[in-house]
Amino acid sequence: MQRSQREEQNQNMPERVCWFQGQSYHKLKRACLQRGKLFKDPLFPPSALSLFYKRAPPPGLTWKRPRELCKDPHLFVDRISTWDLHQGSLGNCWMVAATSCLASEPSLWKKVIPDHVEQEWKPKRPDLYAGIFHFRFWRLGRWTDVVVDDLLPVSEDGTLLFCRSATPREFWSSLLEKAYAKLNGCYEALEGGNTAEALIDFTGGVSEPLCLDREALTLHPDQRRALFQTLAKAHGCKALITCSIRPAEGERVESVLDCGLVRGHAYGITAVRKVRLGKRSLLTGRCSGTSRLGMVRMRNPWGTADFTGPWSQGSQQWKQVGRDEREKMGLIVRDVGEFWMEFEDFCRYFTDVVVCRLVERALLWPNTHWREVRCHGEWVPSPNTTGATPATLLPGRQASNLGKNTAKPGEVNQTPRGDRKEARLGKRRRGGGGEGGGGGGREKVAVAKRGGEKKTKRKEESVKKEGEVDGWWDKHMDKRSRCGGCINHKDTFLHNPQFMFEVQGKEDEVLICLQQEDRRIKRKDGGGANLPIGFEVLRVEVNRLSRVQRVVEQAASSVYMDSRSVALRVTLVPGRYALLPTTFQPRATGRFLLRLFSHSHLRLSELRQELPALSVWQCCLPQSSVVTTVHLRRACGLSQPKQTAPDVYAVICCEDDTIRTRVFKEDGNPEFNMRAIFYRRHPDAHISIKLWSRGLLWDTLLGGARLQTGDSERERSQGIDLQGGQSHSGYQGCIYVETSSSKCLTDL
Repeated sequence: MQRSQREEQNQNMPERVCWFQGQSYHKLKRACLQRGKLFKDPLFPPSALSLFYKRAPPPGLTWKRPRELCKDPHLFVDRISTWDLHQGSLGNCWMVAATSCLASEPSLWKKVIPDHVEQEWKPKRPDLYAGIFHFRFWRLGRWTDVVVDDLLPVSEDGTLLFCRSATPREFWSSLLEKAYAKLNGCYEALEGGNTAEALIDFTGGVSEPLCLDREALTLHPDQRRALFQTLAKAHGCKALITCSIRPAEGERVESVLDCGLVRGHAYGITAVRKVRLGKRSLLTGRCSGTSRLGMVRMRNPWGTADFTGPWSQGSQQWKQVGRDEREKMGLIVRDVGEFWMEFEDFCRYFTDVVVCRLVERALLWPNTHWREVRCHGEWVPSPNTTGATPATLLPGRQASNLGKNTAKPGEVNQTPRGDRKEARLGKRRRGGGGEGGGGGGREKVAVAKRGGEKKTKRKEESVKKEGEVDGWWDKHMDKRSRCGGCINHKDTFLHNPQFMFEVQGKEDEVLICLQQEDRRIKRKDGGGANLPIGFEVLRVEVNRLSRVQRVVEQAASSVYMDSRSVALRVTLVPGRYALLPTTFQPRATGRFLLRLFSHSHLRLSELRQELPALSVWQCCLPQSSVVTTVHLRRACGLSQPKQTAPDVYAVICCEDDTIRTRVFKEDGNPEFNMRAIFYRRHPDAHISIKLWSRGLLWDTLLGGARLQTGDSERERSQGIDLQGGQSHSGYQGCIYVETSSSKCLTDL
């Protein structure tokens, strides 16, 4: 309990900032001012090593400081703008699009560009300029401060080689890109990616990719309305939303549609509105029409509003509505590069949407918003992966000698959701690129392929057949390993990190986000590919305190993708859950961050022990010799037709443990679907189950049953008539129970 309280307190503390590569901006700047010299970064020098790792720099390339490019440089000219960015010759459209979204929210870019007033050039005080800047990016749960000098790569014609602002005197975008390149190893490492990753790095939010089915959205208005409501709600919560058109097979990235939209090009959504259209009465000034038209306002980060379809600039639709009327309706264009589009046309053209939800810490938000809990973890092998498998823990052995169970950990008592299918992202271009990785650098949208599994790129993994690696490893993996792969690998799946949380009271919507460490910096050494990752949510016993030993009920599953993060939104009924983040294949190693968001208070903790810890007084009692699980499925016959059904709850008693279900209001046939686990010192003793009717002053016993279990049984189902008590129906009801027992305490 004390550890859980400490974890919750740590989760609510303000986020700390770490220095990338140990460089402190203020210390370095102070040292440069004292020496009277401009800063030159030794860790990211102005050389070819900072530019590319595969190809040679273009001829005539030089490195220059802003004062060598113009007389009056500034970080910002007038104000930061969302449309004045030019990508340059690097295939990082995904990053430029995210930068444009960042610029639209002052509260966001001021986090990424801290102390922007202090960092700005001061023409009247040139002695305060040291040629050093710093930017912050969110990586694996914390903000990382990256220091750079102001030396920028310049092409032979005298223009900046990479990202730049439309205003020649403005340098915030170029310096931001340089800091991001340093964080990732070099400029070339930024080629190929997806906007969702950059939005996470810039905001610390949760990016949810949405793959749109254009045919279904066109044919089914209800699906179109649901998508509109999702986007409108997200925009109302200040989420950042981008969208793009995925090129089909045979289509070229950057090819232009007849309406002027560009395939593979990232657009931002700046407004989602419903507009009432119709003739306006001269007397009342109100619209007499009843139709409401869904509209979205789009932004082209490159500053050219080239959409020519309905509701585009100068189209016939706008001629029917005056400017004053447009402002009253909220149909205004704020910046160059913005345009409006009817939502039905939006669904016809666009294929992919990324919603980046900006979730703040729990202490800073009202109760109506999301609350966050998080845990860090790591996929690692055991200390002796090459050694023999330790023995199974039998009664009387110590927990440190845990090994492989006699029963398969992956056995299930019901039909599982099916083998996990690895949804790989689109083919990388130019050394591992995803979106925006090719040609002129526009955005190539990631495509989730569900048709089957693919081999991972890890050379050491021996792929025998689809979704399965070396069988010897699966069967002999040390149970202390924490890299067991997805649920396809039934013998090793539970050898993954396990985390527990509980949904209390009523069902709750939970947003789960798994993020792996960024590997882009390893591209220089021939690596850098993301691991295919995902997670499983298992519903477990309501009183479980130790690691899960078998899969009994899958509550939710994510897809497996080789992206930086995988997110899933799911509604869960009250109960206790185990969350297992995994790689697709066993033996893959790496660090990860697990984040849960909900409207209620959740506690997330890692399950480390194979058995529950004993209290001081339990150490003086006989050791447990049998483990038993009780699955109380349902009850029936507790009320008759035309009778008011009782408010029912059940109580399970086993030795010193008592478990109570939630109350099922006015339900004569309650579906309990609750599991409990008991470590028993006296396996011959009965387990009792009693059903009660909750009353205003006191509760009434409806009936009870006694269970006798063996010391070795699996999924024994039985229906038991209730005995004793006062039945509302005039006759005794019955309960349906399933029990399992084992002498091996780590079997269940």
